[in-house]
Amino acid sequence: MIGSGDQASITRIIDSFAQDNEALFDQLYQIQYYFRGALTRDDIWAMCAVEREKAIDFLNKRFKEVGELIKNRVPVFW
Repeated sequence: MIGSGDQASITRIIDSFAQDNEALFDQLYQIQYYFRGALTRDDIWAMCAVEREKAIDFLNKRFKEVGELIKNRVPVFW
């Protein structure tokens, strides 16, 4: 694709890589923020895609549990 010399295709590919990179940064920083120091920056950056998805699934389940506790007026301390 890049070897074709088609400037529009090359630009689309590079833009796609830039968007993927930005999404990865956002995901990594989100995980790091919500784990609140339980994992270091290096730990987060060393995760593979499957590990990141599992971490996000864990966080989403935890948010749901906490939301239910709050609805039932159960004190929740982070």
